[in-house]
Amino acid sequence: MEKYRILDVMEPGSYGTVHIVRDRSDGHNYTMKRVECLDVGRANRALEEALCLLELQHPHIIKYKELLITWDRKISSVMLCLVTDCSYMESLSAAIIVQRQKGKKFKEGVIRGFLGQMLDTLAFLHKQKIIHRNLKPSNILMTKDLTFMLSDFGTPTLTQDELKLEKRMKESEKSWMAPEIFTLRLWSEKSDIWSLGCILLEMLICHMLDAEASLLLLQRIRKDSQPLEVGVSPDLSSCLQNMLERNPERRASVWELLNEPFVKVCLVQCGSRLVGVKKKLPPGLTGAPSEGGIKSILELMENYKDVEEAQLSGLEYLLTETADKDMFSRLPAVVQCVTSAMRSLDCVEVQRGACQVLHRLLIAVLGQSVAGACLRSEEVVCSVLNTIHTHSADRDLLTLALPLILILSADESSARRIAEAGGIQEIVRALRRFSGDRDICLPCCEVLWSLVVNRSNSKMVSTEGTLEAVSLVGETHLEDGELMETVCAALWSLTLRESLKEEWEDTTLLLMHTLNTHTERQGVVKYATLALASLVSKSELAAFRVLLAPSGGSGVRLISEACLRHHDDPEVVENICNLFSEMAQYDDVIPELMSENVKELLQQIQIKFASNKEIVLLAESTLANM
Repeated sequence: MEKYRILDVMEPGSYGTVHIVRDRSDGHNYTMKRVECLDVGRANRALEEALCLLELQHPHIIKYKELLITWDRKISSVMLCLVTDCSYMESLSAAIIVQRQKGKKFKEGVIRGFLGQMLDTLAFLHKQKIIHRNLKPSNILMTKDLTFMLSDFGTPTLTQDELKLEKRMKESEKSWMAPEIFTLRLWSEKSDIWSLGCILLEMLICHMLDAEASLLLLQRIRKDSQPLEVGVSPDLSSCLQNMLERNPERRASVWELLNEPFVKVCLVQCGSRLVGVKKKLPPGLTGAPSEGGIKSILELMENYKDVEEAQLSGLEYLLTETADKDMFSRLPAVVQCVTSAMRSLDCVEVQRGACQVLHRLLIAVLGQSVAGACLRSEEVVCSVLNTIHTHSADRDLLTLALPLILILSADESSARRIAEAGGIQEIVRALRRFSGDRDICLPCCEVLWSLVVNRSNSKMVSTEGTLEAVSLVGETHLEDGELMETVCAALWSLTLRESLKEEWEDTTLLLMHTLNTHTERQGVVKYATLALASLVSKSELAAFRVLLAPSGGSGVRLISEACLRHHDDPEVVENICNLFSEMAQYDDVIPELMSENVKELLQQIQIKFASNKEIVLLAESTLANM
């Protein structure tokens, strides 16, 4: 918990307490749910079950940032902590209370939007064999534009905990749980459908019944499966009846509900791709009116933001006309239209086209700080990062989006925006998923080096676990000299920021293997020796690991040979002098340096680079220690 500072404590739930916390490394606020576990074994099982939540990418699911296990000293208990995006949105539970107090119905459009969004989300979850297990109004959040978001998932280990289950069953919201939970302790995908049906019914009757009467009705339905007479359309009534069927075998699944006419209308309203219905351009419009130039293209994209056809044709035109002078005179408007398309449509083809346009524009304005300002804006950074996050499994899209982030990271202000928006975490996720894909790993490592080595980012980014991810790439692509150069650069930047733990030995070994494999490659030697010096400065064990070459010979000899091979490069020579200087701080290492004639090598360096004060001083200080 040292990583997070607690800002506020929310009302406790059945399965744990909820806190608003601030990440000390990036300064952002998050929501943390802390669940007490009976023992470490149960905590580890719950953590393993919940790991899939980190990969959930859906517009109606709150993003999970991190899962961790901690020890609470005050109560001497192990805790599972689930960290999600901090949301100050209103809960559906609060909205229901407001409508009940006012005696007002939820509008029909709200009901349709809610049902469409939630069924779209459950279809996404159930397709991946994920059950929410904790679906109730307080775990559904609302934005001002009536977008509904699911939060606070349950895991099998935690929801089967008898003590917590009994507690929840005694609470006022117990009726959201399906009948089979009370009798058989059986959780299934249809349990989620029951819960959603209860929530929908509560929204329909809240204006007629107070909280106690509503609860009694829901309890009666659970026990007796009574017919519903709540004054709604026959289609909606039939849908509700299928969701609130007491027998789970006869209860509708999400896939059966998707075929109901009323549900299809709801899906169309919320723009769900499940129905396969896309908005079309009006009759007579067939795409971008190229004869009207950039102005007419931008007007089309602005007027039909939610029409894929309009955005795709507009992006295609922009992609082919990036040399058009008129485009650069309207660059802010072009960028606004492109990022708007990325935000409005979760369509892979639109995202790819937008990334291609932004990439060509960025290349065209390289070095023009004023002209390219709008291309390095927070809007562009967030749009590209959101694409990487939402489509993290789409390899082709990542190969377009990552080079964009690489170009943006070269600008100091953009690099800061990328770091603040969680860019490092997205890059690490891509590295882990595509550790064997060179075209993904190369830009990822270059971006990491660019972001992490930037001192202004050091206090706002967390590099936890990044060292391990980059090392995995290095082990996979050891023979690839160009890629290993970027791996060494990334490792160097990370060793400057990340405290040494168990990874020091593996990282040092990887760097020595890289040095041995690519001694002839100047960039590899440059960054590998920088990283090794950083490791050695923090760990005597790292210094001892450097003494042994991967081939079984002397590591000092390997480094000396690299120095002789690149003796005309002052930067490489300086880095090697620095490495020897760090190694010479340990008395037990000095005999090995002496036996491999490092003293003579340093004396030769002093003579050759007599005019380079930094190299001469490094050599002198190292010789003094020896």
